[in-house]
Amino acid sequence: MKASEPSTQSAYHILFLLLLSWTGSLFAFFPQNASRHMKRHHGSHGHHKADVKHQIGFHENDLQISPACIRSLTKPSCIAAIHSKNGNDDGTPAVTGVTLKMAFDSSPSWGVAETSPTSERFTSPESLDMVHRLRRESDAVLVGRGTVERDDCSLTVRRVEIEGEQPVRVVLDPMLKLLNGDKQYAVLKDGLRTIIYHSVAGFEEVATSDDVTLVELAPDSKQQCGLSLTDIVQDLSSRGLKHIMVEGGPSTAIQFLDAKLVDRAILIRASVQFKRPIPAGFNEDQLKEAGLTMIGTANMGGDTVEYWVREKMEWPTTDLSSWP
Repeated sequence: MKASEPSTQSAYHILFLLLLSWTGSLFAFFPQNASRHMKRHHGSHGHHKADVKHQIGFHENDLQISPACIRSLTKPSCIAAIHSKNGNDDGTPAVTGVTLKMAFDSSPSWGVAETSPTSERFTSPESLDMVHRLRRESDAVLVGRGTVERDDCSLTVRRVEIEGEQPVRVVLDPMLKLLNGDKQYAVLKDGLRTIIYHSVAGFEEVATSDDVTLVELAPDSKQQCGLSLTDIVQDLSSRGLKHIMVEGGPSTAIQFLDAKLVDRAILIRASVQFKRPIPAGFNEDQLKEAGLTMIGTANMGGDTVEYWVREKMEWPTTDLSSWP
């Protein structure tokens, strides 16, 4: 074979990676979408159990590859197609674990909002773009019930371009209060994937979007939210959701810090100062007690962004401000 001709062995290798990536996506998809009528997932001692509804397999004898296909598989555009947010083009490991994002004003109390019914965004456009990039880099975006009730947030990527699916929204709602009222929140009706963790025994189904999955876990009295955060992280990982962005609110952030589940944190200190701030309820001391160390800062449109990471861990990129 001439040096300029594509390698058949390399092409088969790329095809294998493509098939592996495709089937991996299907396996990650089916467990949470196997029931289009929102069948309940039972938890046993906090562990998720799911019936396997689909099995997909390939046999090497089933693959028939033409020379034209081999040539096309060696094109750079095809090779690039196997990369996603679960892997990097430069071969570096994909980002996994838990990334906490919080925004505060410049007051000593670390205010997270103004004490008013019409609290508005207070960070710079550059910081908002960064938050949406972080969502894009995440498999799931997690919030507590209070954040959904207060903001009716969509938790989607909007300010920056995104290829592929939106991240899965994850809501901690132990008593399923979001489903008890008349209001239909965005995460329940917009047709995108949402997982709600709860501890309501015997709750079989709910009249809402087919894209909402209810997962019952055993109650955990040690957690303020009444659910085991460790079990939630493990359950999400079993669904193929390896990088979780915790976006709020303060109570949820504190619980993840206390459980020492945060691997890295991005804290945005806005240039504004609220007249009547709602305190975050935690400070640098709790971040340090959670095993995090501040490794640098950056300016984003007048906001100061702090980068924190778990001890003995590295930031995903050498230049802090280049990720996300």
